[in-house]
Amino acid sequence: MLQTAGMKTIPYKTAFVINPTAGDGKAGRIWSKIEDLLNQAGQPYRAYFTRQAGEGTGLAARASSEGAELVVAVGGDGTLKEVAGGINLEQNLFGAIPAGTGNGFVRSCAIPLQWKKAFRGLARWQPRRIDVGRVNDQLFLNVVGTGLDAAVVKTAATKYRALKGYPAYAFAVVDQAATFSRFQCRVECNGLKFEDDQALVALVANGRYYGGKLCIAPQALPDDGQFDFCLLKKRSIPGLLSLGARVAARKHLSSRDVITMRGHTFILETDPPMLCHADGDLYEAPSVKIEIIPSALRILAPRPVQ
Repeated sequence: MLQTAGMKTIPYKTAFVINPTAGDGKAGRIWSKIEDLLNQAGQPYRAYFTRQAGEGTGLAARASSEGAELVVAVGGDGTLKEVAGGINLEQNLFGAIPAGTGNGFVRSCAIPLQWKKAFRGLARWQPRRIDVGRVNDQLFLNVVGTGLDAAVVKTAATKYRALKGYPAYAFAVVDQAATFSRFQCRVECNGLKFEDDQALVALVANGRYYGGKLCIAPQALPDDGQFDFCLLKKRSIPGLLSLGARVAARKHLSSRDVITMRGHTFILETDPPMLCHADGDLYEAPSVKIEIIPSALRILAPRPVQ
């Protein structure tokens, strides 16, 4: 195999789907460096660039139909979700170069956050199978949530859009935390039902991390055939601050304001109807059905860390 600066060539017919605007343009800058390494090593590849949200799915499908064995997403969680939704799960391998703001999915899969390490891993790592989820017929990789977190995503993308990146999300959290009203959440898990009228956040997690380093589901594993459900309650502002500190310290699972469970199928209904997000992409639905697809995705990533 050819080597350039310690880099082996990738042993697959490889295509990259790049969202150049992800991470406030970070993905575009990273791609230019990756492109130099590929060309120096004599690595054959194809590159496809998204121009607007949602294009990654079609471009990944095109890459697959044009002969790619490995399809690599370069961008944030939303880009990764789009690309994984477009490849042929039976035939294609999936790769990820973290280049977004939060990069929760790659953290959950133990993929290095440094782009060069993640890139070089494509030539070394063996494929491993992980679970993916389906929410209302849409594939997702990491987390589906409703409540405060979805409101924060919307507020960051609208009211604080000019700040970009983490500052936008930080201001959005402060903006929403004090004023966001609790809601009623009805949950069905593997046929069992319960409801709570003090919900602040309800989420179904395939991976441990989302929104950056936030480890909301510390027991979640992307290859165990189960989702981890977490519902956070809002009782008071002081209680919310205390709960936030426990979440940051990964000690929230023992709190009386947290409900957790595990399962492979969930139905969530909210009153009033709430925004939902799937890996950061927002949509509105009066109820969502979330199902796991065990071992559906073959990803190039390090061996799992328990």
